Amino acid sequence: MVHNGNGIWSFYMDDNLLGSSPPSTDPNYLGAGATSSGSHAPAGVAEVAQAIDNKDIIGPAEFKDIEIRQGGAWNQMPSASSYCCTGYGSQTSLPIAYGIQEVEGHDDDFLAGSNIHQPASSTPLWPTSILFPTQVTLNFIDHSRNPFTPDWISMQAPGNGNFLYLTSYRSQNIPQSSSYEINYEYWHGVNVVNSSLVSGSASSQTIQGNVFSIPVRVVGRFYSLPVSGATVLTFLPDSTNQTVKTGPEGNATLAQLPPSSYNLRVTVPYGVRSVVSTSVLGPVNISIPVFSIAELLTIIMPPIAVAIGVVLVALKREHARRAALPTTLPYPTATPAAYCGVCGKPLSPAEFFCTTCGTPRARSPQPSAPQQLPASSSAPPPPPQ
Repeated sequence: MVHNGNGIWSFYMDDNLLGSSPPSTDPNYLGAGATSSGSHAPAGVAEVAQAIDNKDIIGPAEFKDIEIRQGGAWNQMPSASSYCCTGYGSQTSLPIAYGIQEVEGHDDDFLAGSNIHQPASSTPLWPTSILFPTQVTLNFIDHSRNPFTPDWISMQAPGNGNFLYLTSYRSQNIPQSSSYEINYEYWHGVNVVNSSLVSGSASSQTIQGNVFSIPVRVVGRFYSLPVSGATVLTFLPDSTNQTVKTGPEGNATLAQLPPSSYNLRVTVPYGVRSVVSTSVLGPVNISIPVFSIAELLTIIMPPIAVAIGVVLVALKREHARRAALPTTLPYPTATPAAYCGVCGKPLSPAEFFCTTCGTPRARSPQPSAPQQLPASSSAPPPPPQ
């Protein structure tokens, strides 16, 4: 927040201007803010509004490098105190599930939110001095002995209840005469602690967390053939995601997962998308059956082959039926109804006499075929008796 004068404040986050408080239209009122807190120390307030239980997960968030304005200049906050309580209208009988604690070895740096131990009364945040400290470097590895870096850890001294909170793990000041037990190791929103003790007398320690790299194999559902080029996507408990792609043997590895339940979303080239739910509580190999192109061809091709076979059989039967039909002669030409008994001219049904020789139709016999005159004689044949 930057005061622009006349009680107007601008609000920034990550050096980006979010907005400003509106000026007042009343000339006697200097805007919505104030240029100084007067005799009161500035306070930051956060709440879970209208909460009915203490199950909401908040952060934890790390706040550091906070500055306040004193005498016109910005200065690092020299000291601070924290206090958590239940507010008006909340369930006052619920235990406080949130806390605020300084990050060890860093002034003006603290964690606030869930899973942070909160003393009963207001507590100074910094600075904290450690008598006779030992510088300890902590290294974290998963079950495959690959390194990873937790977001933050908390350590408690057995017996006295003292807590230390760390967000960096190289050359940290630890009381020389004390040993601490890591009670919270934050990785993707999950406590992956594995009952580790940190000694103030050792300069470097390696700590194994409950973090696993999970081999995944994508195979066809029917033939168990490896599926290459498949994409496997899963969301981690803190809403981040991890995406891997299978190789020629259908293998991929989801790296450094905390124990949790996961939905694995598999996208197969030329296949059907699949979602597989699984719980990861330790090292395990996961095989995911999917409908790849081979399975799709197995499902699609038989109906197509049957349809083609039915069509071929129908065509063959039609060809056989046509081959079995009797051979038919060409359509015969129309035969005349009668012939002239004198000249043999064909007579149609509408002709009552021969138009050539004039012989009446009634006097003409009805032979089955026309009579041909002899080639050597030009005289007409004798009339019938």
